[in-house]
Amino acid sequence: MPNDKSVTRARIKLVLLLLLFSSPFAGAYVAFYFWKPAGTVNYGELMPTTIVPLANMQGVSPGAAEAIKDKWVLLTVDSGQCEADCQQKLYLTRQVRLAQGKHMDRVARGYVIDGGALPSDEVMQRLDGAAVFRGGPDVLKTLPAVDGQHAHVYLIDPLGNLVLRYPANPVAKGMIKDLTRLLTVSKLGL
Repeated sequence: MPNDKSVTRARIKLVLLLLLFSSPFAGAYVAFYFWKPAGTVNYGELMPTTIVPLANMQGVSPGAAEAIKDKWVLLTVDSGQCEADCQQKLYLTRQVRLAQGKHMDRVARGYVIDGGALPSDEVMQRLDGAAVFRGGPDVLKTLPAVDGQHAHVYLIDPLGNLVLRYPANPVAKGMIKDLTRLLTVSKLGL
């Protein structure tokens, strides 16, 4: 018959084993619900998973649909007049794409026209390879607007998922850093 000391030792060992094996779960619970990181590493705002129906867009520039197929897309939405701020965003997306070096071919630029007017021939020449589309309501409603305006630059992955939204006047360094990080770790768009 076991004595009281051996029963007590066995119970202590059992409790220690339970604590040992349950500690990762308890730590994960505490980390998930009570620990909030101080900041994020990405410059762009992470967006909820939304599929942007890029295939439903009507191309205005030649080969527009083929230009963005299976690529990461830096997408700008603006009117057909493409005023100075629109042209600045398109220039910025071009520079961000060029800064990707060997991964540059995995990135495309898109310009969605919000409204009926098409860009002038002069504006079309300055787009320098950006795929131009007419934005239908099904596409525009998937892109989150602020105060009814799509003044942002959006990043869409090769599967058509909205990933990031950049401010209306984005900083190139932040966009380059985000995109470089994504292209380095992702095998999408190879």
